[in-house]
Amino acid sequence: LRLHGRGVLALLAQGASEEALALALVAALASGNSLAVLAQGPALTLAQTLQQRLRQAGLPAALLQVQQGGSQALVGLLADARLAGVVLAAQDVATERALWRQMATDRGAIRPLITAAEVAQASQQYRFSAEQTLTINTAAAGGNEALLAGMH
Repeated sequence: LRLHGRGVLALLAQGASEEALALALVAALASGNSLAVLAQGPALTLAQTLQQRLRQAGLPAALLQVQQGGSQALVGLLADARLAGVVLAAQDVATERALWRQMATDRGAIRPLITAAEVAQASQQYRFSAEQTLTINTAAAGGNEALLAGMH
């Protein structure tokens, strides 16, 4: 079993505290993802400050992009098949419900919506990752593992 990043995630930062936004950023980046952060007003300033701090710490610029925009800008991002999922940095039931409805109508791959409540729980860190398993069918070689490995 291997876990790897999902790819590019959209992070909706509206209404998030500095702690909640930082937690969402770190959880997504630590899992091997890139982020497109959407924010407006004070959340935009906060996201840009965190982006600057992470770049000063050595984070490559391509891994974290901050853009002005809110829920409407996210609709445009959701249309892009390269987007691997959405993260909400603040607990906003109305936005969460609207996103669930919007994402349920998407065609193509099922993408996760990772809520602020899930971001705050360490046990939910797996939500930022995709699973990959590798199995070897030794029965197909008569159960002889040495034969399967090419050894005599």
